[in-house]
Amino acid sequence: MPFRLSSFKRGLWITVAVVLAPVLFVGVVASAAGDWHEIGATTGGDQVLVSSISPQKNGLRSAWVRIEYKEPTRLPQGGPFVELRARVRFNCISGSATPNSEWFYSADHSGKLVVSKKTRRDDQFGQLAEGNFGEMAKDFVCKQK
Repeated sequence: MPFRLSSFKRGLWITVAVVLAPVLFVGVVASAAGDWHEIGATTGGDQVLVSSISPQKNGLRSAWVRIEYKEPTRLPQGGPFVELRARVRFNCISGSATPNSEWFYSADHSGKLVVSKKTRRDDQFGQLAEGNFGEMAKDFVCKQK
């Protein structure tokens, strides 16, 4: 005879799952957010953070780079943006940094972040037009053990 749950028990399990799912999701997001390491600030006062650095293989590493602009900033991609996040591949031998994908964030009138733009190519990544953070991020990522 197959095992069958009563309607009450089945409903109870569904209720527990519905209640716990958001709690677990918030916990995972919070732990990922705690992984950011502040590595310094640009001359303009923009905060530079790095997360999820991969092990170095053949001189290559990847990491998430986040820039929190001190003031909403117009960039070549548009704006004004309050934050930039990019998954970046660093070549620690040649010194190049290539974003795999980038997200530019803007804030609405209440201060809530809303995604403004996503791009896959950025020839100005980390250079003066975007806050001049490229060298700082590359040096930090490539020096990690």
